[in-house]
Amino acid sequence: MDAIRITGLWKGKDKNGNTFLSGNLNAISRVLVMPNTFKKEEKEPDYFFYITPQKKNNQKKENQKVMFEEL
Repeated sequence: MDAIRITGLWKGKDKNGNTFLSGNLNAISRVLVMPNTFKKEEKEPDYFFYITPQKKNNQKKENQKVMFEEL
């Protein structure tokens, strides 16, 4: 298979109990895959893919990790 692995994804639950997938894309952004809870027709997508900024404390840890690896 000619594919490139980008990241791993972990299952989580939102405040409404819907399952979503999330993972780190790089030191400053993360990926979210959320179900389309408003789907009414079969031609509408089942999931949406989002890229969001990292949370502040995760970003700080990643930056420290990258700096340590460069030493």
